[in-house]
Amino acid sequence: MFLLGVYLVPLALVSALSAWADNRKPVLGGILLLGSAGLLAWVWVQRPEGMYSLRDIPELTVALAAQMMALF
Repeated sequence: MFLLGVYLVPLALVSALSAWADNRKPVLGGILLLGSAGLLAWVWVQRPEGMYSLRDIPELTVALAAQMMALF
């Protein structure tokens, strides 16, 4: 959930910036930002050790990719 929340933040910002540049309302960007904030808040509440640090993201990504590959 942490990785999903972290990877949705840049997508939300790009979507909001694109909508702003096209003079549209950034609805999708706002929804993505709220969703990612909700996921990160959920991880923050559920994990007793606290949040992961930003330097843990590459290691967590590789571990998740390895687990996904092991399923196949």
